[in-house]
Amino acid sequence: MRQERVEPPALVLEHEPGAPAEVLREVAAGAEEEGVPLRSRPGSAYGAVQLAHAAARDSRLSVGVGVTAEGAVAVHHAQLPADHPALEVVGGAAVDWRRAGRVAARVVTGLPLV
Repeated sequence: MRQERVEPPALVLEHEPGAPAEVLREVAAGAEEEGVPLRSRPGSAYGAVQLAHAAARDSRLSVGVGVTAEGAVAVHHAQLPADHPALEVVGGAAVDWRRAGRVAARVVTGLPLV
């Protein structure tokens, strides 16, 4: 009997090619601070909102994050309309990217958003 490998529940972060490593690190750190695992992978969509929505649909936790090559970040829930993310950060700094990771994790845990 063949056993299928089941991925543990995690936020999914999809990013465009060339997404800044610093942005990816800060988003992951924000999620980690809240105790929610995050899995990062290249995405097939373009634009932070589209990437985040695709990631949310693929996440067992129904929450996804998208990061563009320019460093824009979006947080999405699978049940939200595709063009209405929970959070969108265009530009920003390390504190903003880390906050996006925390917000994504808090959407999962049901804690108040920060």
